[in-house]
Amino acid sequence: MDFLSMGFGNVGSWVARLIHERGGKIVAVSDVTGAVKNPNGIDIPALLGHKEKTGSLSSFDSGDIMDADELLVHECDVLIPCALGGVLNRENAGDVKAKFIIEAANHPTDPEADEILSKKGVIILPDIYANAGGVTNMQAFMWNEEKVNEEFKKYMTKAFHSIKNMCRTHESNLRMGSFTLGVSRLACSTVLRGWEA
Repeated sequence: MDFLSMGFGNVGSWVARLIHERGGKIVAVSDVTGAVKNPNGIDIPALLGHKEKTGSLSSFDSGDIMDADELLVHECDVLIPCALGGVLNRENAGDVKAKFIIEAANHPTDPEADEILSKKGVIILPDIYANAGGVTNMQAFMWNEEKVNEEFKKYMTKAFHSIKNMCRTHESNLRMGSFTLGVSRLACSTVLRGWEA
């Protein structure tokens, strides 16, 4: 599968690094300094080193510079917006070529784009689930990285199955399944606290 990351900061660079480590092919990335593509896959460790050294994606010699505005509609299997909200909208949604979108940024897809992409058959893993791991270990457990990843995987897998069950029950997409699950849990906890509408 070909992956594309819009954003190469804290979230996007880790997304690219982890996909690359697992054998995935990142074909394009962008950040505020520019965008780079390579249909054979970008050498992510080299790009990370280049960005650390120069502060920019431009002038990276193992890829071609591309117009950052074209990144979201570039050919790929999986598009991962990692930086900004509202980047997928009615103006560009019809031109998106990805089959899957993983929303690592907060609210990267506006409602009109969501409808257009759904009609095209694009599967969107919504931000409410996809970037849920941004804040972890609020209880200050003294866990090593392996334990954190183990616990995170357990909770994210359980959450995904809960979302899929909600989608089946209500014949909805992943976004509506996520929202429905969240609202139903909030309603239950509100009643348990003794608050009633």
